[in-house]
Amino acid sequence: MAMQFNAEPAVQDPRFAPNTATDNSSTQPPDDDPSAMSAAREHVDIDKQCGVPQFNGVPCPAPLACQSHTIKDKYGVPGRTAPLEHLIARQQQEMAQLPKQ
Repeated sequence: MAMQFNAEPAVQDPRFAPNTATDNSSTQPPDDDPSAMSAAREHVDIDKQCGVPQFNGVPCPAPLACQSHTIKDKYGVPGRTAPLEHLIARQQQEMAQLPKQ
């Protein structure tokens, strides 16, 4: 007895539907839309923050001591003004000087 599979999925999820727009319109909001504030548009200071691109292309906003990314990944971030070790040491020194609450 041969098994037969239905070619159509049981649930039609619009997120996975093929793009059938013929007017070349985009589903993303325009850049000047103030309601479209997202993490992708936030500024990341790569001298103080991790900056490794995440799966969605947004740079990681965590501190340099981020546990989610490896040192090797952090070395690959272009545009840092100093070697990574110096930036991490400077950040740790600044954190140690903060008043304890």
